[in-house]
This record gives sequence, structure tokens and C-alpha cells, in this order.
Amino acid sequence: METRTATGEREHERLSAWFATATPAPVEALTAWRLNSRYPRRLSTGITFDVVLADRSLVELSYKILRRYEQTLGPALRFTNLTTAAVLVPPGTAARWSGLVSGSSWTNRRIPVCLGWGHAIRIPGTSPPPQGVSVEWLQAPSTESAIGGAPLLTSPVPLVRCLAEARSILYPDEQRSPLGRAVSAVRAVLRSPQRT
Repeated sequence: METRTATGEREHERLSAWFATATPAPVEALTAWRLNSRYPRRLSTGITFDVVLADRSLVELSYKILRRYEQTLGPALRFTNLTTAAVLVPPGTAARWSGLVSGSSWTNRRIPVCLGWGHAIRIPGTSPPPQGVSVEWLQAPSTESAIGGAPLLTSPVPLVRCLAEARSILYPDEQRSPLGRAVSAVRAVLRSPQRT
């Protein structure tokens, strides 16, 4: 049997109420979640949050970098059966996302995408999930640093910068253009000892 402190119960209620606003029927969703806070929920994006999807390794490293730079870390989740993670960002981010990432010269293969209005995402419950659930919190939401009961979300501008920094650390060869990679390859051959 699951026990919660009064503080934990209040936090669960506030988070559930906030998440419920991203459903077609908030009152019914909140009632159902009171019965079981452990199971994932399917929520619409573009209402209370947009979602940035990227490689899990990029999101995990960018969160370490954001923490190092003392930036606000909003909720983020990882899909245990995929190589993808998602970051909850303020609503409206999807409309300006392409402008934010355009200056970072992303390769098409790893470019993070942002989902706004008209999409949905599966998020974990607010209590620890049972074994075998396909989605879990990388950074759980918290009402400790909340405004009006809503958890703070990751700001998209520092997120883009930290995702780009993470990409340069994890995939340094992707930073260079094909011409730059060719020049590096030629230099490496010229520097290597010549056999006679």
C-alpha cells in the first residue's frame, strides 16, 4: 500500500490539476488520477506545454549542462523502449522552434523537433511507476519552484544552446561540413608517417 505525506499529497494534487488542464475533460481526468497516480497519462501538447523531442543521450547530457550553468530544469522524460527523450517547454515554443535551432547547424539526422498544438504525448504518473512502464521521468516535475501551481518549464533558448553543446561533445564529426571533414582527412593522411 502506498503512503504519502501531507506535503507529497498536496504536491501530487497540484501537479495532477496542472496536467489535467491538458486533457479534454480536466475534472474527469483528475478524478481518475486520484484513484491511480502511478500510471502514464496521454496529454495534448500546445495547451499547458510544448514538447521538444531529441535523442535521449543529447537530452540527458544537455540537462547535465543546464544544471552546471544553473538554469531552470523543467520536467523531462525518457521513453524506455526508444532512444528518445522529451523536454516540456512553455506553450508556443513550437511556433518559433525552427528559428531557434536554425543558428545551430543541426544535421537532419539528429535535429530536435518541437511538438505544439495538435499533438499528444504520453507522460509518467506523478507517483513512482510500476515495472515495465514505457515512459519515466528524467527530471520529475516539482511544485517547489512553481508559479501558480504550475511547475517551471525548461526555457527553450538555453535548451537549444545546451543541446548543441551536447551534440558537439557526443558527435564531434557532425559539427563539420563535408568539406571540413574531407580537409581533416587529407591533413591526417599528410601528417601520418610515410612508408617507403
